[in-house]
Amino acid sequence: MSTQHHNHGRRRAETTPRKESRRRMPRTGGPARRMAIVAVAGVLLAGGGLGQAAGSSGPGGLPSDLFAAGAGSTTAAVSAPSDAPIDFARVLVSSSTELRSNVPDVAAAADSVTPVGAAGGPVNDPAGAQKYAATQLAAHGWGQDQMSCLVQLWNRESDWTTTAENPSSLAYGIAQSLPASKMDSVAGDWRTNYQTQIKWGLTYIADRYGSPCAVWDHEVSIGWY
Repeated sequence: MSTQHHNHGRRRAETTPRKESRRRMPRTGGPARRMAIVAVAGVLLAGGGLGQAAGSSGPGGLPSDLFAAGAGSTTAAVSAPSDAPIDFARVLVSSSTELRSNVPDVAAAADSVTPVGAAGGPVNDPAGAQKYAATQLAAHGWGQDQMSCLVQLWNRESDWTTTAENPSSLAYGIAQSLPASKMDSVAGDWRTNYQTQIKWGLTYIADRYGSPCAVWDHEVSIGWY
């Protein structure tokens, strides 16, 4: 082998590794940078904001919106376009007028209630009240002869009407109790139950005057009892 040929072989041997070494060195920012740009573009396309992001650019040619979070931030800020449709959940709210229209009229309902008297019968029942009073005389030691005086007494006072009320004194009921709340000592239904009123009235007569005929005499001479 000649010296010239030998040197030529050395040059080939020396130059070949250098070419292969240059091919194996990765290009800085090559495929990695392209992959990052593709990923960012995909995010912008999904959010519908690619057109807005293209108007300004940041470092490396990327949209500046991606760097809105601040320098050194690892979170990319993606903004939706201003005309993007937003769908809110629908909540049905009734107006105050509709709510008021659904409120029952309590006052009207109360007016339509008919009060009941003794044993569920009518409140004002003069005949029934007199029959009941006749059955209560013996409980006070009186005979039926006292009934005529009692009828005259309470005819003058109330006509045996359960809801009779004196407009000036506010005396109330068949026996014209004053105040009316005195009859609550017998039962709480004294406003509508003639039996409660009669029980209270007969007890009052017995304690104050002794008998219906005695109180009738007082009524005739004085005008009240």
